Amino acid sequence: MKLFLKLALAVLLLLVAAVVIVVATVDPNDYKQQIQDQAKNAIDRDLVITGDLGWSLYPLLGFKSGQVTLQNSPEFEEKTLLNIQEAAVSINILPLFSGNIEIGEIVLDGVEFNLITNKDGTTNLDDLTADAEQETATDAATPETEETTEEESNSLDLSKFVLSGINITNATLKMIDHQTNETQEVAINSLQLEEFAFGQVAHFSLNSSIKNNQVEADIDVNADIFVDAALTAVQLTNLTIESDVLSDALSGSKLNTVFTSGLKYQLETQELDIQAITINNTFTGDFLDGTIYINSSDINVVEHNQVNLGKLILTSSLNGSALQNNQVNSTLETNLSLDIAKQTAKIDTFKVNNSIKGADVEGEMNLSLKELTVTDFQKILIKQFTIDSEVVVAAIGENKINSDISTDISYDLDQQKLSLTSLKTKVDDIELNGEVSFTQQTVPVIRYNLNGNVWNLNPYLPESTESTESEESTTTSTEASEEVEPDLSILNDLDIKGSLTIAGILYQDITIGKITNGLTVKNGKATVNPLTANLYDGSVSVNASIDEDGGKNSYQATTALKNVALLPLLKDAAEVDLLSGTANFNLTADGQGLTSTKIQQGINATGDFKVLDGELYGINLPYEIRVFKAKLTGETIEEDKLVKKTDFASLTGEFTVDEGIANNQKLTMTSPVIRLDGSGTADTIKQTIDYKLGVTPLSKTDESTSYADLSGVSIPLRIQGSFSDPSFSLDTEGALKEQLEAAKTAVKDQAKETIKDAAKDLISGEKVSTDDLKEEAKDLKDKLKGLF
Repeated sequence: MKLFLKLALAVLLLLVAAVVIVVATVDPNDYKQQIQDQAKNAIDRDLVITGDLGWSLYPLLGFKSGQVTLQNSPEFEEKTLLNIQEAAVSINILPLFSGNIEIGEIVLDGVEFNLITNKDGTTNLDDLTADAEQETATDAATPETEETTEEESNSLDLSKFVLSGINITNATLKMIDHQTNETQEVAINSLQLEEFAFGQVAHFSLNSSIKNNQVEADIDVNADIFVDAALTAVQLTNLTIESDVLSDALSGSKLNTVFTSGLKYQLETQELDIQAITINNTFTGDFLDGTIYINSSDINVVEHNQVNLGKLILTSSLNGSALQNNQVNSTLETNLSLDIAKQTAKIDTFKVNNSIKGADVEGEMNLSLKELTVTDFQKILIKQFTIDSEVVVAAIGENKINSDISTDISYDLDQQKLSLTSLKTKVDDIELNGEVSFTQQTVPVIRYNLNGNVWNLNPYLPESTESTESEESTTTSTEASEEVEPDLSILNDLDIKGSLTIAGILYQDITIGKITNGLTVKNGKATVNPLTANLYDGSVSVNASIDEDGGKNSYQATTALKNVALLPLLKDAAEVDLLSGTANFNLTADGQGLTSTKIQQGINATGDFKVLDGELYGINLPYEIRVFKAKLTGETIEEDKLVKKTDFASLTGEFTVDEGIANNQKLTMTSPVIRLDGSGTADTIKQTIDYKLGVTPLSKTDESTSYADLSGVSIPLRIQGSFSDPSFSLDTEGALKEQLEAAKTAVKDQAKETIKDAAKDLISGEKVSTDDLKEEAKDLKDKLKGLF
């Protein structure tokens, strides 16, 4: 044993002597060229050593260098791959003989590394990677060497490893992509690790910055690192990460984030404990200003499988132009338990409270659920998911809008199907209940069955303004804006089928009864078949479709109104009181193009209508005829102070629509005292009407309505003007002239007959009574006077 110790000591002394002799006599700068040549042969890169190389002997054996540059291949515009201004490393030789590793401080300063991608997609590391793969393959072919190295490695006692520290300053990583013309830069201003040894705490700090085309950020990291001597536990304590970020997405606002936490990992039990996490985000600037604060309880991870988060709380208070200068406050509280091995997860606390306050809107919204469970990582079930809110929107009045939504939600990941069951929604007094499902496929499939109560929409309509200036501005803006054909290509990507039933709708002054609607969307076509509604004591039925047709939008519609009370409908829908009665209406229409102008100008339609027991407002035709009759007899009648209207038994007609013009060539109105026939047009674009009609009085036996003397005379009637304010003109002068001409002709014919009869009597020798001639002449004279 003594001999062995003597021999070992002699070998050690010789080794130390050899090291001292080498350090003292060998100048590494003499081998610069050899080192550069070896690098060129090994990695096909030019290595340029411009700084001095040097040894250090005491207190540790060390090596240091000045500037060293590794260049890129010639095909890269940027010449430098790696540049180091200064590097130093040292090791304590003597502890190696006892199996201990003691390394001095590792120093790097002025490090620049450039990762470059050319326009053809090649990088300046591609061939280096290939060499590395080749080396790996070579290593795999010589397992004995690996085993030997492993054995040597195991002979060292890693628990006694000591590192005096790491000090990296002024380091820069640039990622330059010539394909996207983007450059990202990561700068390590300072990275320091204090003395590290197993069983003692080492402090780590990092000061760095990140910069690219969209983001600039400064990041500071501080932590204490501890690894026990048995190598069974790792701890990271007092972890703090602070950053200041400027981003294009924040439009000039600055984000400061402070993250604090810590962790402990037990190697034997595979248990990870993450200390309570706090994240404090502070925004400053006009775009976004305020805070978002996140706090969690400790997070426990067992055997890499079971994760338990007792509580997670988020609170925020934000305002700025990003939120339209509204003040938005939010809180979130939740938890999580996760078992990866069993593929299950559960949340039994989830509450979100939001409030908003601003010039245009004010209120709050709350979300919650009773339970969320995940099984087999395939099926998600949410029980009693609820949303309730109370909001005041200035644009639609000062009343609060209260809404409540509750439903059970299930999602099947395998079938990619989302289902909402027991859905109940309520906005103030408006309700909508039922079920909805969504299946994600190449063409998503949506199915629904919904029903609602009577919807009064009036409280939610924008308040009307009577500002003429505003109306003119709106009109000018509308006229100046170019109409754009809607893009209905989404209809090719949907498969929708469902039914909707609503008990009724109140919109402005319009009242609609029960509505049923069946909707189908498939293969680029949307079909409503049918839509039915109770409407003003009658009903309306619509069958319609819209076809995307490769971008050439087209439509078809068939509409039928049955027994609808016309006057209240016209008053409520358009503030028009032109007609009353019970209306029946049929329309079949089609066309191409869905802008307002294309529909008005391009619609092709045919239809018919029939109105029974009604009134035509704006003119009293019987009164006008009585005035006409009085003129014929030379009499006058008092002005009619009653409502100007004409009663009729029926009003029927047929029409066509082409290029925005509704053409009605057959219009007939009948009443006990008159008959009206005619034709006309209605311009749906200009909203004008132009009708030419003939009014024919009918004979009656009683004196008050006796038009026997006008039987067969047709009086022209003209209806012109806007839909909302048409004008009526009865051409009694023309009819009077026609009547006068007929009377003159009758008097002339009677005079001719009288003269002819007198001449016959004279020729035959019969005595002609002078008195009779005088009487007939007087009678003719009176008749002629009566005509004028």
